[in-house]
Amino acid sequence: MLNQLTLVRDGDGYVVGSPGTAAYVEVPEIGARIIEWLQQGASVAEAGRRAEELAGEPVDVADFLTVLAGEGLLSGSGDDGRIDGTRRQRAGTLLFGRVAWGLYAVLALAVPVLLVAVAGLRPTYRDAFPFTTQLLNILAVSGLGMLAVAAHEGAHVLATAALGLPSRLSVSRRLYFLTFQADLTRLWSVPRRARYGPLLAGLAWDAVVLAGALAAQELLAPGSVAARLLRALVLLQFTAILAQAMVFVRTDVYALLVNATGCKTLWATKGALLRRYLRRSTPADERQLADADPREVVWARRYLWLYVPGTAVALYYLATFVLPGLPHLVALCVAPIRADGLTTAAAWEGLAALTVAVIPSALALFGAIRGGWGVVRRVISARKSTRTSA
Repeated sequence: MLNQLTLVRDGDGYVVGSPGTAAYVEVPEIGARIIEWLQQGASVAEAGRRAEELAGEPVDVADFLTVLAGEGLLSGSGDDGRIDGTRRQRAGTLLFGRVAWGLYAVLALAVPVLLVAVAGLRPTYRDAFPFTTQLLNILAVSGLGMLAVAAHEGAHVLATAALGLPSRLSVSRRLYFLTFQADLTRLWSVPRRARYGPLLAGLAWDAVVLAGALAAQELLAPGSVAARLLRALVLLQFTAILAQAMVFVRTDVYALLVNATGCKTLWATKGALLRRYLRRSTPADERQLADADPREVVWARRYLWLYVPGTAVALYYLATFVLPGLPHLVALCVAPIRADGLTTAAAWEGLAALTVAVIPSALALFGAIRGGWGVVRRVISARKSTRTSA
């Protein structure tokens, strides 16, 4: 299993991991040297002797290997997780090679130029209603939105595959927003500079789709169904690109920030620091801050200036638009079903809209509320325990 481990220098230490199990930990340089010696065929005793010479004191190599095993680095089926030679990697290399990135850069620059120069191409809120029937609007916009998000996350997967690393898609949420999520854990197997491509791939693909939708409008008859759907897609992609600036919900821009700063526990450190400021920190929070690199704490403090106002805006949007609008949306979908049962086209449209748009949103909202309440309960419990022990 040791031969499968990857070693990547990151700051003052090394990230060691197993692409086969997607388990990664940071080790000091002496740990990296031990792994290299063992991979080259040295025995545990020989690696210990070399480590003692390098460190100037005895080093327990067996205990170090036990720690790696406890982190899941020495388990697995023997497959290193790479996918060389597969169609996915070939597609990733084609779509995210140097030539492709050059094209994406040109299109990304062309989009704002077009939107500024041609007023008729700029999206408006009216583009969210391509049909006269509200339920059809829900279905169309929801369907286009989910397809666009799937394409965005699929771009991450393919760009990661171009590096010979696997990824996968899953359905998750950010705050109360339902979304697809690409697992990019195995990017820890490559140097930090090589991670930018997979992290930027989603935004690049958003720009490509937006540019294509803007250009395709010129080929369609104004007012046609296809043209109206393209306008809806333009609005969705424009909004999606702007939404990536919402770093307080760990968007692609957040991932780029983490990669650029070299932070490894920014989100956890930020949370611990915020609870300390609110005088609600737990023993685990204090351990997190004590163990964190001072540079990480500095960046967490800076990140709070983005996180706190951003979360406040998101909660305001939730209270002002989402919560009041959801019951109305449900009533709109259910009304034709109550009136005629599932015997009319309108009733079936309502059921489809309820399935596609309302139910996933309600589930994501419920999950966000449950998660938030869980955090509140843990903080209250920790505070009670602290007072009791005192």
